[in-house]
Amino acid sequence: MRQRRTVLKVVGSALLLLLVSSGLPPAAQAVPGHEPPGPVGPRSLGVPLQDVLLIGGTVGTMPDGRRVIWSASSGTPAYLNAVDPTSGAPLLSAALPGSSGAYGVEQAPDGTVYAGTYGAGRLYRLAPGATEAEDLGVPIAGEAYIWNIVVAPDGTVYGGTSPGGKVFSWNPTTRTFHDFGVMAAGETYVKSIAYANGKIYAGAYASWAITELDLATGAKRPLPQPPGLTDPTGKVVNDLRAYGSYLYAREGTFPGPLRVYDLAAGTWSDTVDGAAGLDVTPPGPDGRVWFFRQFEAGSAELIGYDPVSRGQQRTGLKAYGRIVNTRGIGWDGTSVVGLFWRGLMFRYDTTTGQFETKRAGVPGQPTQVLALASGPRGTVYAGGFLQGGLAAVSTKDGAADYHQFSQIESLLPTRQGLVVGAYPDARVYRYDPAKPWYSSEYSDTAPGGVENPVKLLDLKAHVQSRPQGVAETAGKVVVGSTPSGNTLGGTLSVLNARTGAVERVTDQLVTDEGITSMTAGRPGVVYGGTTVAGGLSTTPPTQDRATVFAYDVVHGKKLWEVNPSAAAKTISAVTTDARGRLWAIVDGDVLELDTRTGRTLRTFDTTPGHSQAGQLALDDKGRTLYALVGGEHVIKVDTNRKKWQPLLDQPALRMVYNAGELVFARDAELIAWRVSKR
Repeated sequence: MRQRRTVLKVVGSALLLLLVSSGLPPAAQAVPGHEPPGPVGPRSLGVPLQDVLLIGGTVGTMPDGRRVIWSASSGTPAYLNAVDPTSGAPLLSAALPGSSGAYGVEQAPDGTVYAGTYGAGRLYRLAPGATEAEDLGVPIAGEAYIWNIVVAPDGTVYGGTSPGGKVFSWNPTTRTFHDFGVMAAGETYVKSIAYANGKIYAGAYASWAITELDLATGAKRPLPQPPGLTDPTGKVVNDLRAYGSYLYAREGTFPGPLRVYDLAAGTWSDTVDGAAGLDVTPPGPDGRVWFFRQFEAGSAELIGYDPVSRGQQRTGLKAYGRIVNTRGIGWDGTSVVGLFWRGLMFRYDTTTGQFETKRAGVPGQPTQVLALASGPRGTVYAGGFLQGGLAAVSTKDGAADYHQFSQIESLLPTRQGLVVGAYPDARVYRYDPAKPWYSSEYSDTAPGGVENPVKLLDLKAHVQSRPQGVAETAGKVVVGSTPSGNTLGGTLSVLNARTGAVERVTDQLVTDEGITSMTAGRPGVVYGGTTVAGGLSTTPPTQDRATVFAYDVVHGKKLWEVNPSAAAKTISAVTTDARGRLWAIVDGDVLELDTRTGRTLRTFDTTPGHSQAGQLALDDKGRTLYALVGGEHVIKVDTNRKKWQPLLDQPALRMVYNAGELVFARDAELIAWRVSKR
């Protein structure tokens, strides 16, 4: 098999050289009335998803003394923005090349603005008066994320990282980094960080743990757990901030309890339920701090909080949506100002009680396409990563009908509508494209409309995160998910396709393995692929190889499970052809499996090495199979003749077939290739 693959590659290379030497592009142009002998492309369909996503932020100043809101917008690359807190106008936008976004944005006493980013885990600085950010590098080799940063009074920057769960410092005088090491044994994330009185406080992700680091001695000690917290598992310390004698620590995602720690007394003094995060303001003249708190589902309200009396003042300034988190909150004179994640700005005058909200002018950035599905002829559906969003895209001209939404993990067109799998909490929705779009969860205005898409499933209670496998059979929609947090094991859920009602939820269908792909087979049966990884991908797995399984939806039982490879840790693609044969990508090769037993019937040795990436798509008749292996090589398989050939190379994360074309998602762009019917 390997010799045959080499010969085919040589032939393909020779053909490429022939085309180049003849003056033609590698992908020949179609001649009207004639079917081209090979694939025609690439043809760009543009960027279908673009939106504002603000995460890290702080309120500070410009060199001329004007107050501004500094905020990082996610994208490729991310940008550091300065926003006027009165008008919402952008005053400065500096690219952060090589990064996708920043959770940590802070301003030093000398006016320098720092951004700790994810993607490659780099630290950037924007010097006073500069218009371009300086890349300071990766603080600790191997740490891909800087989750948060804080600046000490002397200008030293401290940050928390993953996957090592470490704290670093940056000395602006010596321009050097220092690695303080792991903060808590077994914790792979320092999600939040604060500074007070010569000490750093580092909050963990996977379970409630706050480590106090003495900067003078290097000594580390855990803070006591708050009263009433009997089980720290899964209780992430999402936000930390220290002001005066108090440490504010918010637990979990929105909403979560904000726990107040008296640094002088060394005890937890109070808990405010339903805090929104991601931050609290510095104390005002009267000692109160300000933040948003949820009083009813779907909204949060700005409150003033006195850590001494523990009193709370409601303001009437409300924010709406499933997620209400401030991305930078602080003071402009007597007013509390800040931004929300989608670019809505707020302003509350603490002396008059007057408030307003307005849309800031921060531009949206291209969103990476994470989910892709083939819809009606000439239409594909694209779902976004992080910024999220859903778009129906015309394959004719790339025209996109965009809707703001959650991060989307999977898409499945059905007769009842488009099934949408969303992150986090492994939520599943159904969208009717024939009706107006309205989602109160992803609108930052007061509710007012008929929900479309409608939520059908939420697996937060099952500690699930990503619904990556979705299939329909025998009047059921079947969803396979992967776990969240520092846990192992996926869940299989069965929904009534007509009503959307949840009929069955089965945890740990395959022991300690998440479900990453799914396809429908003969009526009433689905097949799935798994991963041995946990929710954070740093959780040590208990299983050593990925699985393919068959599940009887009608009778609610697993029929079989097999491990096609001793090396594969993830099986990301399975499908069935028109004759019901089961195909999978394993170790970068295309396998045919026996639908009755899972036994490997045939292996097409298509790619050297052991690539985990894979996508499968069938033509309209379900006879020709296209496989994207290794993230760039497309293989064409004749499922009836059981033969394969290399087709084209196209770097991509996702691939679907629609009306004679293969459509690829490469980062934020969609790319189409027309393929021969022969």
